[in-house]
Amino acid sequence: MRKLFTVDHGTNGKGSVCFGWNRGGNLLACCGVNRKLTVWDRQGKVIDQKTLSHPGACMGLEWDSSGETIAVMQQGSPIIVLWHYSGKKLENLETGLKDLTFLKWNKCGPQLAVGTLKGNLLLYNKKTLKKMSAMGKHTKKITCGAWSTTGKLALAGEDRVLSINTSEGDLIDQIQLKLEPVNVQFARMKSEGVTNPNDDEETTISVNMGGKTLLLYDTTEASESPYELAFLPKYGTIMSYRWFGDGYILVGFSSGQVIVISTHLKEIGQEVSYVVPHSDQLGDVAYCPSLQKGASIGDNCVQLFGMEELQNIKARDSDKYDLDSEYGALQKIEWTEDGQILTVSSRNGNVHTLLTKIPVMNDAYGTRVLYLTSLREVCVKDILAEQEVVNISVEVEPTFVSLGPNHAAVGMNNCVWYYHLPERGITGTQAATKVTQRTYAYSVEQVKLSMEYAAVISEGKVTLHVIDTLDSEGMRSDMDERMQQKVFPEKEGDTRITSVAMSPKFMMYSTNQGSIVYFSLDDWTIISEYRTPIGIRSIFPNTEGTRLAFMDDANDAYIYSPVDDSLCKVDQFNVNTDKLLWDSSDWGVFIGCDTKHFTTYVYSPNTRWGPKCGPVCTSLPGKPVTDEVKVTDKPAHFTPILVHNGGAVCQMGNGTMPIVSLNTHVNATVSNRVVGDQVQQAFHNCLSLNRLDAAWSYAQRLSTQDCWYLADRALHLLDIPMAIRVYRMVQQPAMVLALDKLLHVSEKTLLLGHVAMLFKNFNEAQNHFMKSSNPKLALEMRRNLMHWNEALELSEKMAPEEIPYISKEYATQLEFKGELQPALDMYNRGAISIDPSVDEQKRRELHLHNEQCQAGIARITIRMGDITRGFQIAMQTEAPSLAVECAQIFEELKQWTEAAQLYEQAENFNKAAEIYICQNKNLKAAATLMPRINSHRIQGLYGAAKEHDKDYEAAKQAYLAAEDWDNVVRLLVEHLNDISSAYDVVRRTKSAEAAALVAKRCQKDGNPETAIEFLLLAKKTEEAFELASLHDHMHTYASVLSSNGSVEDYLAIANYYEEKGKNNTAGDYYLKCKRYDKALQKYLDMVSTLEQGIHRAEDEESRVKQTDVCINKAIEVVGEAQNDKLNKVLITFLTTDEDSQVPRDPKYLFSLYMALGKYDKGCGMAIVIARREQKMGHYRIAHRLLFQTYKDLEKHGITIPSELRWNLMLLHSYLIAKPLMKALQDHEKASRMLIRVAKNIPKFPKHVVPILTSCVTECNKAGFDKSAYHYAKELVTSDRKEIPEKHRKRMDTIVRKPGYYSKDNNGKKKTEADLTDPPEPVGPCPFCNTAVPMTMLDCPRCKNNVPYCIATGQHMLLSEWSSCPNCKFPALFGPYSEMVRQGEPCMMCEEVVDIKDVKKIQNPNPRDWLNSSSVAEQPAEEPPTGAEQS
Repeated sequence: MRKLFTVDHGTNGKGSVCFGWNRGGNLLACCGVNRKLTVWDRQGKVIDQKTLSHPGACMGLEWDSSGETIAVMQQGSPIIVLWHYSGKKLENLETGLKDLTFLKWNKCGPQLAVGTLKGNLLLYNKKTLKKMSAMGKHTKKITCGAWSTTGKLALAGEDRVLSINTSEGDLIDQIQLKLEPVNVQFARMKSEGVTNPNDDEETTISVNMGGKTLLLYDTTEASESPYELAFLPKYGTIMSYRWFGDGYILVGFSSGQVIVISTHLKEIGQEVSYVVPHSDQLGDVAYCPSLQKGASIGDNCVQLFGMEELQNIKARDSDKYDLDSEYGALQKIEWTEDGQILTVSSRNGNVHTLLTKIPVMNDAYGTRVLYLTSLREVCVKDILAEQEVVNISVEVEPTFVSLGPNHAAVGMNNCVWYYHLPERGITGTQAATKVTQRTYAYSVEQVKLSMEYAAVISEGKVTLHVIDTLDSEGMRSDMDERMQQKVFPEKEGDTRITSVAMSPKFMMYSTNQGSIVYFSLDDWTIISEYRTPIGIRSIFPNTEGTRLAFMDDANDAYIYSPVDDSLCKVDQFNVNTDKLLWDSSDWGVFIGCDTKHFTTYVYSPNTRWGPKCGPVCTSLPGKPVTDEVKVTDKPAHFTPILVHNGGAVCQMGNGTMPIVSLNTHVNATVSNRVVGDQVQQAFHNCLSLNRLDAAWSYAQRLSTQDCWYLADRALHLLDIPMAIRVYRMVQQPAMVLALDKLLHVSEKTLLLGHVAMLFKNFNEAQNHFMKSSNPKLALEMRRNLMHWNEALELSEKMAPEEIPYISKEYATQLEFKGELQPALDMYNRGAISIDPSVDEQKRRELHLHNEQCQAGIARITIRMGDITRGFQIAMQTEAPSLAVECAQIFEELKQWTEAAQLYEQAENFNKAAEIYICQNKNLKAAATLMPRINSHRIQGLYGAAKEHDKDYEAAKQAYLAAEDWDNVVRLLVEHLNDISSAYDVVRRTKSAEAAALVAKRCQKDGNPETAIEFLLLAKKTEEAFELASLHDHMHTYASVLSSNGSVEDYLAIANYYEEKGKNNTAGDYYLKCKRYDKALQKYLDMVSTLEQGIHRAEDEESRVKQTDVCINKAIEVVGEAQNDKLNKVLITFLTTDEDSQVPRDPKYLFSLYMALGKYDKGCGMAIVIARREQKMGHYRIAHRLLFQTYKDLEKHGITIPSELRWNLMLLHSYLIAKPLMKALQDHEKASRMLIRVAKNIPKFPKHVVPILTSCVTECNKAGFDKSAYHYAKELVTSDRKEIPEKHRKRMDTIVRKPGYYSKDNNGKKKTEADLTDPPEPVGPCPFCNTAVPMTMLDCPRCKNNVPYCIATGQHMLLSEWSSCPNCKFPALFGPYSEMVRQGEPCMMCEEVVDIKDVKKIQNPNPRDWLNSSSVAEQPAEEPPTGAEQS
């Protein structure tokens, strides 16, 4: 809604204004308190203005029914002023009455009714100029009234009387009113039955009584009492009301609410719907039938509301127009008949004219549209760029428009104005320039524009002329005069042009005779004329004119191609379609428009079946194909202009240009935002629109089945590359290879034939091949399909030399189907006479072909009963395959001798021997073949036959060749009495049946132990157990059973040994059957009997060993069972001896805890055991125990206790001293390790003297004078007598003569204070890089335990980091590799190490050692050789 113009109080005066539109809505008259009567046209141009002579303010203004005369009533004036449009003059009508109060023209007649303050009535007839007075019509002031369509006049006044009169003033009826009337209207109330002969007659009078109620009075004879409609008090006073539709009333209230009520008898007075367009107050309401909209004024605005659906009336902000200066002053609202203009007056003296509906006129070219934006303004807009190109103000209200590439045309009747548009790319900077105005002989029906020409239809003819004219005669001097104007059709007759269109190169038009004509604008001649039998209504070419869609008088649509004059019918075309629009972005898509829907059609010029065009249907891929067309609902009042990429650009009545997205194009472009179920819909839409590339993008996100649909569509559209791409993705190599061969096929008929063949439409494929340049492809196809009759027919026409080969192949198929006589005929027909002159290769091929034909003849001859001839042919052939085939036929016919002979000739000795043995009983003939037989079955048959003849030795040899061990054993036991060989066979073959046979023989011979063995092999476990129990051979039973027994078997053995008192063995078998409690009990019972001497042992050592074995077995049971109850039983047993009441050896508890996974307790036990072993002098044993415990804890990710680390380090320091002395000859490092041990000498009580002696000796050699003196003094002082004799004197000398053996002894006597040790080398701490003495394993700065080298005992250095390949303990690369090179094993794990496995580790992490995890190896370099190291 937009403002057209405003007549302000400067013209009307400050105060109320009377206004009105004439019939047709072309003229607006208004008059205010300043007495100026002004008449305006629709654009706000003053037509006439007159000043009234009487000083009274205007009280009423009415147009007559013809729209030619205005009647004006002034306050205090007895004169009615008449203004006539024809002469634009005023005329005074003397009424002879005073105090005029009412004025109303007859709706359909020339009568004017005038009422007065006293209730008198004057009727004036404009045609006859007669006046008729009716005095006393009412007793008081006539305030309101109305005329009906039949000329009845209803009046009401302050006397509260409603009178109904004729057009001559005669009273028809009169009714008393309860309240003072405010407004009277004639209408037609909806009734259930037909009571009037004329349904359009207004028979109901409605009266607004005092703003409180509405009175409905029916004027017919069948009238009942009037209906009085009351409303809720919350609505307020009735300000205005309007009848509309089929008996509905629109009522506006002072509260700002508007309601719709029904006058249908069943629902009279019921509220249908309501809307609240104003918040404070409402002045007036109006209704426009053409727009089906209501309007109201109130507050400071004008509000429209749609009333297409009465149940859902909505007042939108977009339909609101604010008049800020008129708050509370808006007084009256009125619509023009066409609904385009809405006029509002106010008490401020202003009249506002608003444009509510723009005439829907438009045209499009490319992506530009031309449409009406106001009554005399058109706009060119680029839809794709979403910007206006130019606005053009025109001289008239156009009735049609047209748009071309460079021009726009507007016109009315027989006049057309042409405008030149700004150049493309220039928007909003230049205005359109008027080129010319042309007047044609007849009214213009249609205009179409090209670059330079306009085509105009009028009276069934087309005038083609240039647009830009330069001279006064309308001609252009720069063009050939003949090419500036032409009229079509050139010949006079009955032919009428029905539609015209333009493209850059052509003008196209259609006729009522069914012709489509293409006229070349360049050559100025008709280049194509296509005739159809039915007249054509309209044509719709694409932008370039290469495809033209048209609709004919039979309501069918076709696509015409001027290139080859081909016509393609549009399938399932909607007969209600009135317009077709091509999609400007998709050359093969157009839509059909009817009053309610958009239908999308897809045109495919190249398909398997030729050009095809049809609508997009709703059926999905893979679903049954339906004819239900997929349409898009067209919103009401939407007029389509163009289509671009699935968006239909439409024009609405308010001038807006909405875009309707077609349902067929939803997600039809590739987008990553399409997810979930939308992908399937997008794929289907792309497929339906032949957008195969977009469909491919979506198919990759769907199932394989969807890809098959895409491949089929690609083949239907002959898009071979796309089909190859899809079949490659779904992994169909056969289709890919087949289509690859079609990529370079340029001949369309060949391509169509191959594609039809892929779809198994073989008749279609044959037709295409026969029309192509290579018709033999049809023959090849039929041969490959084994369509032999068709192949023979084709070969007779085009390739007679192929008949023998086809006959042979056909005969083969007939023979397979059992049609023998036709097959025999075909084989005979397939024989070829060989020309001696052909080359050797060809001769061999022909010879093979004839052999195959001869073989077929032989087979069929035998089957048809000529056995002798068939046998002779088969025996004469050199082909083994034929002999086998014929032999099989003889078998079917039970001709065994011939069959066997043929098999033997074909060297199928197995089959021949079988027939000799089983059918002919000819063992002699079979015997000659047996050396060549490789079938066990045949050898078995021969053995059975020989056994039947009691030739047992030959039978045994045959059974052996057949590997029939059961029969071999049976013969050895029953007939050949070779029991020893039978044992060997059964033990080798494990045959259960043979084993049972041998077991039975052993029992019979009194050999139970062997019988047990074979009973078990025969799977007769129960019998074997009973036999073992009976003869006390359970050990044999158990050893043979081994690990192949079941739980029940082991349980039976355990029970047996338990009864026999063999607890150890019983426990073993209880453990096998998972009876942990019983197994533990038996082992512990065995230990008790051993300790109590009940169980006899050879000596004490044997007893201890057996006890150790039993306890370890018990520990194994508990570890496997993981049962707390059994754990307690064993722990109790191990911690207390029943006799001595002292704990048993701790090593058992250690083993138990480790087996149970209680590594913390196991670690404690390991330390205790290691300490005990260390005290006993078993240092290697203690070291191994601590090392193994260390690795177990590390394996299970348990932190290593510091005590275990320290004890292991101390023992290791002692053990590596000797390798350091012997292997490395490094006395300094050996001395420092022995000093470390000497400092903790109480930990080595068993070897105090030897350790200190070694320490003194090594310190003396390495120059550690102070340490040598210190430990020699300790030895001499406390343990001199225990010092070995060979070292005692040296020890005494060191103590008595300090420094005597010092390397720097210069003969001077030294004291203890003079003695020193060499300074210890230092190295960086691997954690904090602090310099730390090499043998110090605790960093004084970072307080970390520093890892030590397992070769030297020194702390590790990052630059020399290595590790043992086996135990992963760290080692200094140089010393460790040298020790390994000397052949020493790893001193930690005692494993032999290959020097190649010793690698230096780059960037080691010493904290891995602290966390008890192994350091990963990162090889850097090989260990240095001995020479390099030295």
